[in-house]
Amino acid sequence: MFKHKKKLGQNFLINKDIIKKIADIGSINKNSSIIEIGPGSGSLTEELLKRNPKEIFAIEFDKDLTSHLDKIKNNYSNFNYKISDALTFNEKSIFKKNSIIFGNLPYNISLKLLIKWIYSDPWPPFYDQMILMFQKEVAERIIATPNHKKYGRISILTDARLDVKFHFNISKKEFNPEPKVDSSVLSFTPKKNTNFELKDLNILSDLTKIIFNTKRKMISKTLKKLLNEKELKIIDFDNIKNLRPENLDFNFYYKLVNLIKSRS
Repeated sequence: MFKHKKKLGQNFLINKDIIKKIADIGSINKNSSIIEIGPGSGSLTEELLKRNPKEIFAIEFDKDLTSHLDKIKNNYSNFNYKISDALTFNEKSIFKKNSIIFGNLPYNISLKLLIKWIYSDPWPPFYDQMILMFQKEVAERIIATPNHKKYGRISILTDARLDVKFHFNISKKEFNPEPKVDSSVLSFTPKKNTNFELKDLNILSDLTKIIFNTKRKMISKTLKKLLNEKELKIIDFDNIKNLRPENLDFNFYYKLVNLIKSRS
């Protein structure tokens, strides 16, 4: 039995059927290179290894799990790991391209990790697919679409570069120790034809931060502060001035980015 560390957000998934379902989402074959974030007890790691990928590299923050990970390493020649912080670790130092990321992400850093991977450079990124577990409420924000109360900055930033798919929810009862909330499993694939560069993402991030800071108010005052008269006409201001930020679709925000870019 592994002793969890609350400060690290450790909750180990113990249901073997669900672990298998998560592994099944990945497009794994004998040529697959897999990065696993937070292998923890190694239950998902070993399920992935059963599929005979070319290699699995795990990034684990908790150095107390070293002895257990060493046992897996001794049993599988295609497994390796590093004790490191996933937020600062450079995955491209291991796999340059075509990798699959798996992760039961610690709740306290899950969005930071997702944003890190959204900001990958160059694009298309070093990964072809990500299968990630989030707190259910966070997952709902990621996959939210316009006119949904959960639609916001992370929904828009994700859509700019990734296609996302919801797979299933996992009850908190399937973890040890039992967390306070349920979880959800999502998969992501990079948009290969997107022209969103890093500077575009930075503009989008700044714009949505300003706009969604007054999420429950009509967008008219905010847009008047951000745009000049000519730009307001371009976005058809008169027809949207009474809408709220969550009523405007992804393309509207991308149009704003292009307007700001065109100034320089």
